[in-house]
Amino acid sequence: MNEKKIAVFIPCYNAATTIEATVRSVGEAIENIGFPVPVYIYDDCSKDDSMSVAKAAWRNPGELIIQQNAQNSGERKTTNDAFAFFSGKYDWIFIIHADDIVKKDWLSEMYRQIVQSDDEKCFTVWSSFDSLDGATGKTTPGDNTGKVSSLERTEAEKKYYITKLYGNWHISGAAINVELFKRIGGFDISMAQFGDTDFFARGLLAGFRDIYISRTLTFYRVVTSSVSSISVKTNRDIREIIYIIAKFHDTLNVKERRLLYKKLAHLSLRRTCRWILRADLPNFFFCFKILIRATINYTALSLK
Repeated sequence: MNEKKIAVFIPCYNAATTIEATVRSVGEAIENIGFPVPVYIYDDCSKDDSMSVAKAAWRNPGELIIQQNAQNSGERKTTNDAFAFFSGKYDWIFIIHADDIVKKDWLSEMYRQIVQSDDEKCFTVWSSFDSLDGATGKTTPGDNTGKVSSLERTEAEKKYYITKLYGNWHISGAAINVELFKRIGGFDISMAQFGDTDFFARGLLAGFRDIYISRTLTFYRVVTSSVSSISVKTNRDIREIIYIIAKFHDTLNVKERRLLYKKLAHLSLRRTCRWILRADLPNFFFCFKILIRATINYTALSLK
């Protein structure tokens, strides 16, 4: 077996109410894989007792290493800093957020694919997930067909992940090749909402491959404090779409840029209606301005 040096990375900020379940599930996954796997928790200056809860939840004989950020840096920079530390120490890093839960075969199933992959070509192994409503406890099942896919994607398919915006790949639950993470350039720290889409697309565009396991190996917890929920309240998703269009302008063709402007216009229209109904004039005027700009750009590209 082509053994790999692996570790688990848990970025954390104010997760005292969820991190116990996360840590215990990781411990069960380590027991299931059958050999010691170090676990690193990077605390981004939490203001609650997340770390004491995590320490109390850890029941395994293996290492639980807690790293404290000197100042609040955000998840993207915290991840980049962690991978800089992991470089040269580990081949692959398994990532789970402090509000998500892994299933006991998460490590073993993903590791099985990793040891068969080419480290010069494969930059991530990922799987489907079940969505867990944090308020009701209701679970929405994901893709459990059981297939494993490692495809040579066309250029159009690679760019599709940019125009899709809300891609299937997301960092929580994925395993990432440490060396190729560095070559791709890590995460764009300015993109809290669509940073996963951006990273995955850049990895594909750089010529690297991914392996997808169509099994739900994790639970993705849907909470009101999630990045997506905050994005709606602050229009961050709209701002990041504008940034994506500019960032990939030379990569995308006219049709692909037109599609992004169409999505931007539709989102801005819905958000404009939302803010006017709530009598939130600053947000209304911001979204209305973006709606006009996106419509003009979409029309101009349609005439080309």
